[in-house]
Amino acid sequence: MTEKLLQLQVTGYKNGDRIPAKYATVTGGGDNVSIGFKWQSLPAAQSYALLFDDKHPIANNWVHWLIVDIPLDVTEISEGESRKNMPKGNRELITSWGKAEYDGPQPPVGSGNHEYVATLYALDIPKLNIGENNSRDEFLKAINGHIITNESWSGYFSR
Repeated sequence: MTEKLLQLQVTGYKNGDRIPAKYATVTGGGDNVSIGFKWQSLPAAQSYALLFDDKHPIANNWVHWLIVDIPLDVTEISEGESRKNMPKGNRELITSWGKAEYDGPQPPVGSGNHEYVATLYALDIPKLNIGENNSRDEFLKAINGHIITNESWSGYFSR
């Protein structure tokens, strides 16, 4: 891996802070607004992929959002854009919720703070050869050997 050049930022909370409730599912006490991301373009990349998952042991890397084939010229996904106004050419894949769209935090009541991590991958290929319904492990296998660099941003949420 090279040094971090993407300068990933989440537009709604600071790295390591509590995730505002509006990003949680309605059942989780929020409005299920998809999180916004910004990053610096990496000229060596041919595309980007974004994984947002829950690292808590109970959640077992539960995938809340998975986007692939983000074009090289895209450096932002605006808040609230899942399934509405996503960058042209990308694909939102099926998450652990069983839908090809963002579904925010909804940790079990009383399970404590869950760490949610967004990881942006800069890839050396323009498109991933995977279908819409792939597991997190299949996604990671598909990008293996194609990652130029990646950068993560974390936040915490509990109910």
